[in-house]
Amino acid sequence: MIFHMELLPGTKISELQISAMLKISRTPIHDALRRLAADGLVTIETNRIAVVTQYTDAEIQEIGTIRLSLDILAAELAAYYGSAADFDSLCQLAKICESAAASGDIYGRIQADTEFHLEIARISGNDHLCRELYAIYLQVHLIQISKYTDIESSLIQIHHHLPLIDAIRTGNLIEIRRLTCEHMKDFYHIDPYVLKCYGGEAN
Repeated sequence: MIFHMELLPGTKISELQISAMLKISRTPIHDALRRLAADGLVTIETNRIAVVTQYTDAEIQEIGTIRLSLDILAAELAAYYGSAADFDSLCQLAKICESAAASGDIYGRIQADTEFHLEIARISGNDHLCRELYAIYLQVHLIQISKYTDIESSLIQIHHHLPLIDAIRTGNLIEIRRLTCEHMKDFYHIDPYVLKCYGGEAN
């Protein structure tokens, strides 16, 4: 319900209403909310009311900085370990993402974008990196929902996918870093110093 935007950031979650909707007791719902809180998707307030997490600008920047670092590592490893078939698969995912964005399918676009970037992590061959990125992308999904504006902006945001695939395919590590920084710097307001560390533009 959170990912499908039925429960938007800032929305209070009623255990009683969810219990009635699903026709189950409140205990498993309470446990599920605690797990969602551990994933950063729900915030449990002092009065035990659960609210869909609404990240502050500072938190979004912090998450973006971590994502930038991990995505660059995943792409650089994918450039070394990936096969032609892997890169062709990435192209298909990029096209699915673009199609969803063009049609205004917000959930489909966000989900396809997540699958695209997690596929790069899978190609890297590093299971620990995959798990770390999966955890980050749960929060990224929620951030993208909160920051979605319109179709045109969404298309602009993903137009780096195909050039990124080309950089990974050719093993161009400098271009991988530049494109990844370009892809994320405005959305997450990445600190110029961090961009400079990874070879992205610092202005």
